[in-house]
Amino acid sequence: MRLPKSFLLILVWIGVLPGCSERFRHSVQQVPPPANSNSATTYTDSTITLAAGKHYDRSGLHTFFYGRHYRPAWYTPVTVKVLDLATAEGGLTPLELGGSRQSISLRLQNPAGVEYVLRSIDKEPASLLPESLQQSYLANIVRDATSATHPFAALVVPHLAEAIHIYHTSPELVYVPHDPRLGRFLPNIGGTLALLERRPDGDQTDNPQMGNARKVVSTRSALEERLTDNDANFDARFYLRCRLLDMLLGDWSRHEDNWRWAKQQQDKKGATYRAIPRDRDNVFYKLNDAPVPWLFMFMGLKPHFQTYKPRISAENLEDLNHSARNLDNLILAKLAWQDWQEVADSVQQELTDAVVEQAFRAMPDTIYQLTAAPLIATFKTRRNNLQHLARTYYTILAENVQAVGTDKHEVFELNVLSGKEVTLQVFKADKDGKTKKALWQRTFYANETDVLELYGLDGNDRFIVTGSVKPAIKIKVWGGAGQDTYQVHGQGSKLSKAVRINDSKYRNTFDVDKHTAIDIDDDIPAQKFDAHGWLLRYYLN
Repeated sequence: MRLPKSFLLILVWIGVLPGCSERFRHSVQQVPPPANSNSATTYTDSTITLAAGKHYDRSGLHTFFYGRHYRPAWYTPVTVKVLDLATAEGGLTPLELGGSRQSISLRLQNPAGVEYVLRSIDKEPASLLPESLQQSYLANIVRDATSATHPFAALVVPHLAEAIHIYHTSPELVYVPHDPRLGRFLPNIGGTLALLERRPDGDQTDNPQMGNARKVVSTRSALEERLTDNDANFDARFYLRCRLLDMLLGDWSRHEDNWRWAKQQQDKKGATYRAIPRDRDNVFYKLNDAPVPWLFMFMGLKPHFQTYKPRISAENLEDLNHSARNLDNLILAKLAWQDWQEVADSVQQELTDAVVEQAFRAMPDTIYQLTAAPLIATFKTRRNNLQHLARTYYTILAENVQAVGTDKHEVFELNVLSGKEVTLQVFKADKDGKTKKALWQRTFYANETDVLELYGLDGNDRFIVTGSVKPAIKIKVWGGAGQDTYQVHGQGSKLSKAVRINDSKYRNTFDVDKHTAIDIDDDIPAQKFDAHGWLLRYYLN
């Protein structure tokens, strides 16, 4: 039974009282600026020993209420390389600040025009609060919650990604000194422990880690082309490999901005987009190990903040994947369980014990000794259980499937094979509705799928439903913009009772029997109308 939120808020307030001696007044810098830093220094082969966040070392009483989390990993000193802007990657020139408001992020460029990015290890989540609260105790608590993240987790991912043949960034742990070469950005990132990596953008033809792609683009760009042109598509099985690794890592922050896409040109018209995951800030999360964060989770305020555990329930798995759900619904709709099974088996076989153990060696030695053993054991348990993990999430997505067209012309052919089995084929078509080539097909089963939704978006689309029985799967059709044609004939079986069509009066053709439900609406919601409207479903910068 869930308690009223007002009561739980009172409990939280009682819980926070023991630690209220501090206010939010710190930064992501580990080292304050020196008295004099006007001359450039050579840092080649220099190292420094420091902690990623010594301010996370709190009293026993504070830790009791707010959690131990990964505090020892934050306050234990590590030895890291000092970044030499004059020599690193051929020499790096700062360009501009970027990234989210939580991280300090700086874009740089080498003489060849290749861009890199520095991202601070420590975060500033309290900056997301209203300005009036940024000096409050609440800001201090929000900042302290960063200790639930592992400061060096991102270093583990590249070796795992290589093993399962997906694209990735390769962050390197560095200390950014108070170097005058940083120019106007010196106050922002000087004295900071950070990750340096090649920026996943633009021309990557010399970079196999991003598929030697001639063009790497944002999620907005990839989605716009996919939704406006049926010659563009996402490599769904490749994306699934990435998503299975996300679940093995417990990465709950896979929203649209945490992906880039390698554009692989197939011919003069066609293009396939392959995923490049980035920003692994929330891998191996550990939150509910004390009363206050437990109450936070119990109240359901951020259900996708999932603590990294060996086993995960179906409900928690759905919450874990919340931020990626819109992309998953679009990209993975064409994959049947057999595809998931094959991909999961491949990933499981490639992530051997040796691969996993070697991946964690990328952490600084002191941090490896401090934190690696339980994380390795948890990762291996999840890997061993990957088929079940995949089946569980496949089942969640299969309940309500959205087959989305484009602003060009498509033909959607639904053949009801039995009361429990429906096959969908999607074709590229010309403006007259004649099929030109098959795009994808999948068979849906009533014991998996409750509702199958077809979205034509813009273009002159055809929707054909045939069969001899009424399916248990509900079929909903949204024609969207354009001049659409509907053909529903059930051969006397009342198959059409399972079909509901939604469209406007505008020059559409309805060749259906009397049992087909037709909802005429001349004010169709934007998200169901065309590509531009469908983009409103996504978190896009």
